[in-house]
Amino acid sequence: MNLAPIIVFAYDRPEHLKRTIEALAKNIYAGDSELYIFCDGPKADANEERKSHVKQVREVAHASKGFKDIHVVEAAANKGLANSIIGGVSDVIAKHGRVIVLEDDLLTSPYFLKYMNTALDKYESYPSVFTISANRPPVNKMAIPTDYEYDMFVSLRPFSTGWATWKDRWGKIDWSLDYLDDFLKHPEQIKAFNRGGDDLTEMLCLQRDHKIDSWAIRYAFQHFCNHAVAILPCVPYVDNIGFDGTGIHSGTDETDFRNDVVAAPENPRMPDVVYEDRRIINAFANYYSKEKRPLWQKIINIIYRMLEKPVPFEIKKKIYA
Repeated sequence: MNLAPIIVFAYDRPEHLKRTIEALAKNIYAGDSELYIFCDGPKADANEERKSHVKQVREVAHASKGFKDIHVVEAAANKGLANSIIGGVSDVIAKHGRVIVLEDDLLTSPYFLKYMNTALDKYESYPSVFTISANRPPVNKMAIPTDYEYDMFVSLRPFSTGWATWKDRWGKIDWSLDYLDDFLKHPEQIKAFNRGGDDLTEMLCLQRDHKIDSWAIRYAFQHFCNHAVAILPCVPYVDNIGFDGTGIHSGTDETDFRNDVVAAPENPRMPDVVYEDRRIINAFANYYSKEKRPLWQKIINIIYRMLEKPVPFEIKKKIYA
């Protein structure tokens, strides 16, 4: 197997990074994989406590072990998350042709690297597949049909919490927003893009207005522009521990982000044909729908779940009738 290098991006959370690296080192293939740890620099107005945390992150990075080779890249000044990821991935993927990417707050299943590398090998020859993701919408809020025969599914939207891609796909990404004004003039294009979630176009506009610092929304838009998809797991391979109030880009509500990765399969069943299962695509859109389900429907759904029966009000928004 052509093992992809792993990239971990870190900033000022030494304990999170330590836990992330420790979990990753327990993975199958970890000892045969190269690890790159990109450590962002302190902001110009950082206080002494923040600078100390940045320094501690670098100490954790240099003390890491359990991999074939470890490369620590330290930024002299703060680049921000988006620029760090775009620059770091571009540098590493140019050398290796493929990458697996994590941030410093993701605990991985022991099968995470096996899942990622196997999927990278399998789908490299599928030009419509731009991304392999290790995460998905919350299991308790987006059900996979019980008769679905695979452990992975096609998504119109990549997940940025644990992902992988190839050099030729990454090279097609336009990181500018020069296209946005023209795109916003076409309601049907907006509707088509938002099949992956009602929040997508809104986030593009927030990025344009410098209200968020996101590489991921621009990456998602390029999937749309290139008629590309992502492959997501039915059971997540990562557990996000970052929504504890310590992150720059995260809050304090962990409800939708914590996962039990114990159930992630070692040898997932991978579809040979890349197709959109309409039930899953609808459920995905339903999760991201801004339309609120009435309370009475929620109560009935709860009762049906308690009775272990299919819920009657699963889909609020349908892409496929």
